[in-house]
Amino acid sequence: MFYFGIFVFVALVVIRLGRCQVALSDTNQARTKATEWLLKEWIEPLPGAPTRLTGGWDDSNTIRVLTALQLVDNGWLFNPANKEKAELAIRHMNSEILNGLVKSANMTSLSAEEGAQYINGLLATCQNPENFYGHNLVTMLTRRIDSIPSGSGTKNVGQVIAAVSALCNAGAPVPPAAIQRINSELKPTSGSCAFCVEGSSMAILAMKCLKDRSGPVDPLVAGISTRQIAYVKGKQEKDGGFDDLISTSIAVQAANAVGTVNLPINVAAALNYILQDQDKETGSFGNPVFTSIVLPTLIGRSGLDVRTVSCPAAKTAGNPIRSNQIRMLLSIEDNIYAQTTVETKVDTAPGQTILQIMNEQSAKHPRAFKFATEAANGGTQLTGLNSVVNDSKNNWSWRVFRIPPGSNQAPQPVATLDNGLGTNVQNGDRIIFRFGRG
Repeated sequence: MFYFGIFVFVALVVIRLGRCQVALSDTNQARTKATEWLLKEWIEPLPGAPTRLTGGWDDSNTIRVLTALQLVDNGWLFNPANKEKAELAIRHMNSEILNGLVKSANMTSLSAEEGAQYINGLLATCQNPENFYGHNLVTMLTRRIDSIPSGSGTKNVGQVIAAVSALCNAGAPVPPAAIQRINSELKPTSGSCAFCVEGSSMAILAMKCLKDRSGPVDPLVAGISTRQIAYVKGKQEKDGGFDDLISTSIAVQAANAVGTVNLPINVAAALNYILQDQDKETGSFGNPVFTSIVLPTLIGRSGLDVRTVSCPAAKTAGNPIRSNQIRMLLSIEDNIYAQTTVETKVDTAPGQTILQIMNEQSAKHPRAFKFATEAANGGTQLTGLNSVVNDSKNNWSWRVFRIPPGSNQAPQPVATLDNGLGTNVQNGDRIIFRFGRG
């Protein structure tokens, strides 16, 4: 989710006079030309060049561009025709993220927009933001929210919205205080503010992600969505636009995400407005950042779609799986004390529950895998793992999640270890034991 991590605080000078109406069928051609332009902006690696010049896009734009290409092409990285360039681009992107983490002391001085951009970029490229070379970016961003200054301006609440969107895309818990801040601080109807349409449209997208989760919808989430939809739908101008190129692109993405029945704007007119800003010769929308933001708009997608990028199934490395067994991944994530993630591949008999596999691992490795449980919710729930136990005083607890094989979906909560949906492990499953705030 490249644009959730970006607020473009620059003046876009847009000449509105003489705008012609462009047929909607032209969006395909516009998308093709914009993609071709981005690929032409690629910087070839130089022999003996520093690590940061391993092939990619300049000005730290590789994350944004790769996210856009993945959303538009639904797997540009995994097309065999792009293999050589894709491998270099991933290396460059990961280098950008690692350099950013080092310079920001694990995100403590990094803006939440940038942290959100990192997470969404990793999701779009089928990488795990909770275990990125041993770094848990989800935990870092969750803590970063607490240090964002409060205020009624769009800039600060925009950081909160960006963080909420990225955490939701990653399937991570979203702090209730962050939702409360969006509710109290994002109120463009009470007065004018810079980039109000972008902030409101981004909030619509963030709330859509939260509403898509299983379970009842938080009334606060529904209220934010309703209020921001009411604001955005009244801001479209006669020429089809919403103030500028970026505002219009994100407003269209929000409408596509929630449906024009819920956000009744004139999408055709907005797309006409957007296409007038494209350089007809090069295909650019001004620069790599703006072009990366616009691209998904032209195919009816948004930053929420990093959750649905088609990821290749993980390849089995090392020893092959025996015919009578399955292979799955156990992941232990401590987001409070050690702030680490430990992953272990486990070969076991098919048809077992999570609890049975835990008992099996505890018998094999009694010092490395010790756990405690209690009976609850019609089954068995995890209360302690190794030396870390639930802490009701601080609202810290263990939760269990499951990710199906070859999936880029958000981790699905598992209610109990031995009874109910998701408790029987399948080949290629990833089972997550996560300790954090309840």
